[in-house]
Amino acid sequence: MEINKVAVLMTCHDRKEKTLACVRSLIEGNRTKLVFAVTDAGSSDNTPEALKELATELYADIRVIRRGSELYWNGGMRVSLSYAYQKLKDADAILMVNDDVLFYPGAVDRLAERMIKTGADAVAGACVDQEGKQSYGGVRMKSKHFARFELIAPGEEETLCDTFNCNCVLVQYDCFTACGNLDAAYVHSLGDYDYGMRLNRYGRKVVNSAEYCGKCDDNPEEGSWKDRKLSRIKRLKLKESAKGLPASDWYHFLVKNYGLLPALYHSITPYLRILIGK
Repeated sequence: MEINKVAVLMTCHDRKEKTLACVRSLIEGNRTKLVFAVTDAGSSDNTPEALKELATELYADIRVIRRGSELYWNGGMRVSLSYAYQKLKDADAILMVNDDVLFYPGAVDRLAERMIKTGADAVAGACVDQEGKQSYGGVRMKSKHFARFELIAPGEEETLCDTFNCNCVLVQYDCFTACGNLDAAYVHSLGDYDYGMRLNRYGRKVVNSAEYCGKCDDNPEEGSWKDRKLSRIKRLKLKESAKGLPASDWYHFLVKNYGLLPALYHSITPYLRILIGK
């Protein structure tokens, strides 16, 4: 197995400085040849133009796909993945990333080395927050019957992952083409967990990274539907918003990956949590 060319797939909306910093950290920090497919979801801060300027500055291959602001993370990533399937067939692997990750030098090179060494179909890259605590990466299912998860720390000894966050995950191109795109049922979140679980159902090998790949803060609970300082009505509205935990998305994820009874149980618990103020 050789990994000489990696298609970096991402989506962005109105956070130009973070997007540029992410892309720059990847281009300047790795030997592996990278080509970017970035879906811009209707940014109003000139992100597409800035990316084209960065491409000229760094002699990089950055392809910007313009779409409307109705797309959230899952929808935008689906566009980038579809582009890679149609236009980047000469890539050896795809790297799905969030545009708020600031990558450490050599992160992609080390992920590729890990993939070759372990014979994995996918390698989940771990990230840390500003305080050095792990924020994303490979994930272990704590139960086969209930939707409870825990992060897997990076390490030289390979650990199989049940799923992953797509803040940073390297996937062999043939694995990507065999397993398909992200599920269109999701609007914003859950598509990455669902995808990782699909890879496992298809018998694909998913391992953790040997070390941290970059910095990326976790989404704060403050101001979200989990914020206990907010009113119940406000929390309910936030839960059902696109960036919350919409009932239809959550139920689809649960019934698809766990079955009917766990889906019914877990569909109710968020509402109980809001009701009792937890």
